[in-house]
Amino acid sequence: MKHSEAFEIIKTNYPVLNRIVLEQFREFSSLIELQKNEKLISEGKRHSYFYFLIQGVAKAYYLKDDKEVCNWFAFENEIIANLKAYQGEPSNENIELLENSVLISIHTDKLKQLSKNSLIISEFLNGMILEHAIFLEERLYQLQFMSSKERHQNLLKEEPRLYQRISITDIASYLGIARETLSRIRAQI
Repeated sequence: MKHSEAFEIIKTNYPVLNRIVLEQFREFSSLIELQKNEKLISEGKRHSYFYFLIQGVAKAYYLKDDKEVCNWFAFENEIIANLKAYQGEPSNENIELLENSVLISIHTDKLKQLSKNSLIISEFLNGMILEHAIFLEERLYQLQFMSSKERHQNLLKEEPRLYQRISITDIASYLGIARETLSRIRAQI
């Protein structure tokens, strides 16, 4: 895939970004291809990039007692970022690719510089942060007030492609239940 083709995908998915802004992004970005199981961001380390996922799947997770606890998944046309990393702090999560992937990377310092000079980029970043905050608010609500069966049904409604591309173990972890419990829930459907 060419850099220009990747930017056509971004242009289609984010129409708020005009041609001038996309040219600025293109100037400060790189098209990269990475293999399955590669980590984009590691817990405890600083990371200076955010990514637009052109092709592939990624998961974010924490480690607790050497066990992965999945926090979110990203699919094509979604942004992969870590807010602590954006602030220059060490990440408290890991982000790993679940498939061979094509991404556009942009250095957070360049992005911050662009946002100071462009209201469109600043609004784009604010929109991404707001979208993430809404996701986290909804996720917290689901974990606190929905049963595991309700969380599973909601996940199937929101992300029907999940079972084709993500392991049962990771889905169970994301739902906050044991793999066996997820198997029982799925058998009832």
